[in-house]
Amino acid sequence: MHENANLAFQRKETSTLINTILDVQPRSTSRGAGKSNDEIVSELAASILSKLPDKLDMEVASEMLFAKDSKGRVSSLTTVLGQEVDRFNNLLKVLKNSLETLNKAIAGFVVMSEEMERIYKSFLNNQVPTLWADAAYPSLKPLGSWVKDLLLRTSFVDAWIRQGQPKSFWISGFFFPQGFLTGILQNHARKYNLPIDELSFHYNILPYYRDQAAVIEAINTMKFGEELPMDKELPTPEDGVLVHGMFMDASSWDDENMVIEDALPRQMNPVLPVVHFEPRQSYQPSPMLYQAPLYKTGARAGTLSTTGHSTNFVVTVLLPSKRPSDYWISKGSALLCQLNE
Repeated sequence: MHENANLAFQRKETSTLINTILDVQPRSTSRGAGKSNDEIVSELAASILSKLPDKLDMEVASEMLFAKDSKGRVSSLTTVLGQEVDRFNNLLKVLKNSLETLNKAIAGFVVMSEEMERIYKSFLNNQVPTLWADAAYPSLKPLGSWVKDLLLRTSFVDAWIRQGQPKSFWISGFFFPQGFLTGILQNHARKYNLPIDELSFHYNILPYYRDQAAVIEAINTMKFGEELPMDKELPTPEDGVLVHGMFMDASSWDDENMVIEDALPRQMNPVLPVVHFEPRQSYQPSPMLYQAPLYKTGARAGTLSTTGHSTNFVVTVLLPSKRPSDYWISKGSALLCQLNE
């Protein structure tokens, strides 16, 4: 096995040990000069509350999002955006209500319910409260990283609303990425009047890398209508969309030969370059392409939801390789939308 497998095992063991210690530690109130637990939780709740956006508003959406085709139909991706906005607004509402109630409970204005007690304990342990996780997308991140990730996701959706469709979509930022992929296929089916059930994706890896945090930072400093400097280097595909934000697990990308390759020592999850998702009719992929499963989290397991989609598996991405698929399957090579830290 690759030496990184040992690192992954040790990380998992350490994480399990720490979580076990956190679960069994007694709840104590610090005395002396240090802050009390109530003060720590109150400050954390106030900090998170101050960073959360009020809500995502489709009312301020760019007019270009609602441009209609020759048959008077709005882009399917605009419908996907509206659904994403509803999901994020529901999550933001749950977060705000619970944080406000928690602050009142700590101050003694309302009774500290069992639910608030669990959130209180989660905050002390830097864990995402169960109440929040149940209303959110799958994630294995600790509380601090989870909040940063949520803010990045809401910024991505807000930029899409105000600026129009991005040149490259951050697939990790979607609440329900499967809906986004269906929207791409639906747009293509409408454009060429094709049956959608005969369409599948052809994947073309482009020699460009993209960091979503840098994208959001650039968007915040530019004027409306301006093109992002990093967008200028990306091609504009005639069909399909560009996608970024996928991480490689148990493999890496060879920029020189543009193929999947063994992971470098101590490099656990390198970023996959920008990928062109191009719908094609009756597409028969080459047997030399490795069918890499894309998961939302590193758990690599999920359950089927009522929509028939997995709660964790997103899609199979076909990657060019110089080795047979069995080689990558035995290594457990896959793609992830987000990391655990």
